[in-house]
Amino acid sequence: MNEIHLCSVIRLKDQATSYQLALEERPDNAGGSNAGNRKKRAVGHFSKFWSNGRTLKIGFVSDDLPDNHKQAIISAINKWQPFVNLTFEFIDGRDGTPGYGQGDIRIHTDSTHNYTLIGTDAKGNDSWTPTMVLGIKPSNPRFESTIMHEFGHALGAEHEHQHPEANIPWDVPKVYAHYAKSGTSAEDVDEQVLNKLHISQTTYTPYDRQSIMHYPVPNDQTIGDWEIGINSRISAKDQAFMRLAYPK
Repeated sequence: MNEIHLCSVIRLKDQATSYQLALEERPDNAGGSNAGNRKKRAVGHFSKFWSNGRTLKIGFVSDDLPDNHKQAIISAINKWQPFVNLTFEFIDGRDGTPGYGQGDIRIHTDSTHNYTLIGTDAKGNDSWTPTMVLGIKPSNPRFESTIMHEFGHALGAEHEHQHPEANIPWDVPKVYAHYAKSGTSAEDVDEQVLNKLHISQTTYTPYDRQSIMHYPVPNDQTIGDWEIGINSRISAKDQAFMRLAYPK
């Protein structure tokens, strides 16, 4: 339980560009009307879902990626397939010019980190730059759950522990101290763990302690008797969220 590492959710720094790309891909990203929430959102508070019903090309851009490693990633990503009205097409992302360039989502594995651009923010990356980095290896017992978590971000899902209704009784100094051991700054901890999302950025379903998008919460990092273990499966509410975001 104590070995907890941040996955970094990467966002385009230019929010106006992020907003424009999201709306070009799917106009209802402006107000979430696909899920019954028709309140107009300001720039900075909008969805980043892909167009419903489209084919999402997922390119592998690392050289010398063993086939068993690639297939393990594909298997984990496909766990989301039954719950979204999208077609996943896995391709060789190295075929583009220059270098990388193929795929709406471009996966790089030669790293020790895991991070992902949220949904349509991937459209703002240079064509030779990966949009998802998966440093975790198949030998890691948390490999599958980590890949599912990261691809949830690629589909537009945020961190569940930052849901406005989460109300986790964090012992903030202890949280900072824990992540500092791995060199994570307090600023990054705020961004990826502690700060709650604005209500208009959140999921269309209630807070879910069992979500694959939820970090583990150790008892020794909270005030009182409060903890959440490692969620290793796509929960029922995760499924409901994706069905609302990508209805069939």
